Amino acid sequence: MDPPAIRQHSHSGVYTDGADLYTRSTTDVRPGGERVVKGDNGHDYRSFPPNGTKLAAIVKMGVTNWPFTSGSRVLYLGAGAGTTVSYMADVCPQGQIYAVEFAPEPFRSLLEVARRRSNVVPILADARTPAAYTTQVGRPVDVVYQDVAQRDQWDIAHRNALALLAPDGWVVLVVKASSVDVARPATEVYADVRSVIRSSAFRLEEVVDLEPFDREHAVFIVRRS
Repeated sequence: MDPPAIRQHSHSGVYTDGADLYTRSTTDVRPGGERVVKGDNGHDYRSFPPNGTKLAAIVKMGVTNWPFTSGSRVLYLGAGAGTTVSYMADVCPQGQIYAVEFAPEPFRSLLEVARRRSNVVPILADARTPAAYTTQVGRPVDVVYQDVAQRDQWDIAHRNALALLAPDGWVVLVVKASSVDVARPATEVYADVRSVIRSSAFRLEEVVDLEPFDREHAVFIVRRS
């Protein structure tokens, strides 16, 4: 069988064979056990499944504002065990991913992800206190990506953006509606998040609902004015 024809997607760092999504693999370690295929150009590509990572889900759902480039510096809040961090490292191979996680158990897995990827910096810290890792991050980042399932999701992102985001930088905010208010419909929670963002000095560019890949999740793409 001939190798598949995998080509650059319209979004930087993402590839497609016309049906499925991929990233270009930068290591032979696959945190999620995802498949790797060799394209007709000889490169290895990791399957980038929208039901396995919200980063792929927003691409599959047609996001317009894709803030990542090959050299993006990203502050990732709520890094967990590092599966999505590993994809982001593929998407931004010349950039740097500062991956913040508070819980010791997933952080141990995140350390293993970082050990095989020179552009991932693992940080054991509380995302509510950006002053604790300002020195490690150094100069301002291009993107703050947040996937912290807490009631005050925008407040955490906003606090980090004010401290560490470059002018005209981006915030990619993953909102889990039930973490904000389990008793209210997701649409009402999203409306509240829209309102609070629009009352800030940041500009809401796009909202991507992740159904059917992630129930009651939406991603808010925000630009620093």
